Amino acid sequence: MSDFLSNFNQSNYDETKEKKSTDHQPKVGDEKQSNPSKNETFGPKNQTNNDNATKTRSKPLEDGTEFDPTYHQKKKKKQLLIGIGTLVVICLLYFIYYQQTHVKLPDFKGKDLAEVRTWTTENKVKLKVEQEYNLDTEANKIIAQKEKQNSKIKKGSELTVTASLGPDPEEKLKLPDFMSMKKDEVEKWIKEHKAENVSIIDEYSEATPQGEATRFEIVNKDVTKESYKRKDKANMYYSKGKETFEKNIAVPDFKNKMKSEVESWAKTNEINVTYEESSSADVPADSIISQSIEKDQKIAKKDSLTVTVSLGKGFVVPNFAEYTAEEASTAANGLEVQAKAIFTENIPYGQLISQSVAAGTELTNKDDLKIKVFYSAGKPYLKDLRGNTLEGDLPKQFHDEFQSKGANIKYTVRYVDSAEPKGTVVGMSAYNLYVPLNYTVALDVSLGNLEGASSYTPKPQENNAEKDSEPQSLQ
Repeated sequence: MSDFLSNFNQSNYDETKEKKSTDHQPKVGDEKQSNPSKNETFGPKNQTNNDNATKTRSKPLEDGTEFDPTYHQKKKKKQLLIGIGTLVVICLLYFIYYQQTHVKLPDFKGKDLAEVRTWTTENKVKLKVEQEYNLDTEANKIIAQKEKQNSKIKKGSELTVTASLGPDPEEKLKLPDFMSMKKDEVEKWIKEHKAENVSIIDEYSEATPQGEATRFEIVNKDVTKESYKRKDKANMYYSKGKETFEKNIAVPDFKNKMKSEVESWAKTNEINVTYEESSSADVPADSIISQSIEKDQKIAKKDSLTVTVSLGKGFVVPNFAEYTAEEASTAANGLEVQAKAIFTENIPYGQLISQSVAAGTELTNKDDLKIKVFYSAGKPYLKDLRGNTLEGDLPKQFHDEFQSKGANIKYTVRYVDSAEPKGTVVGMSAYNLYVPLNYTVALDVSLGNLEGASSYTPKPQENNAEKDSEPQSLQ
């Protein structure tokens, strides 16, 4: 079937039609009669011939079919018109398609990156952004675009632009001597070098005339002028001269008012207040006793005011030499007195040695109200411990009797054969006498191993040799 259709083309069709037409044409004699001669001219004389020719062309054939010799020419003309129309339609459709799928590319140079993003979103174009530092172009401004302006770009394709990151923050800048420059010169330098992190600050100064430089500071203390980079913050200060204020602030009467009220008033009016403290039996603690500027006087901002704040009732420290150690704890009402007796070499017993706070000092609730008072216990006296003291009692006894009172009295132990109960002190190198503050006494302690010892005494040891121990002291 496909072979048959491929052979049935326009040429075969025309040949078939011509053959069919030939079969129906009149004979040669008839053709001459029906066709005008080549030399005939138009006029009244030939009108009859034309009419006859017309009648001959439109004369039907024997089978009733009418033959038109201009048929093929008309058909070719029709096919040409169809072809031209089809081509025009195709071109028009392609033009419409091209217009629908392509957009005209604007010139984005110098535009904001946000504007480019908006355009690509609206026109369904992908955006690729390349960024680089540029001293002359602000950050997020377009430096260049890969595709040319006014060219057509297909939707869905990629547009590549180069955007500025602004000046390189890592670039080192050589700092001039700002202290010798005027304010407008510094502003010009900042603009030229894009040093946006250098700030110019005006401040009041009591010593520097207005308009002159007061100081230059780099915020990061680890950065020096030699290592300064564009990213580092720095401040250049210029004087606004002395700050003056009108004296239009009336001072209230703060007497017997709370300190917090003064603080609030001073903060609101920017007044410099100095607080002094004193005890008072009449004014409660944290209330104002007096003020340096009387009420209703006018002062200005930044002026100074001194007020005295009550610490409450004061406590006067007595002279504890007038009291005994037993009386000292109750000698001063409101004070916590800790009295203690200690051994001394040359101060008589009961006499005051020292007190932690001098007599006549006034203390308040703000101070430490504890006072330590020391009285003399005289020289240390070593009693006779033989026969009535056990070895186990020695540490406590020497601590309580001597070391707790400042005397460094130690002892050594030697174990000896004895009929006394085991552990009993049976001998002393010294006893019943005054000893120095630093002293060591030798003690003999019974082993309880001789005949006559108490029944509860353990059996004698095989080795009855004397055993000496190192000197001992209670810590």
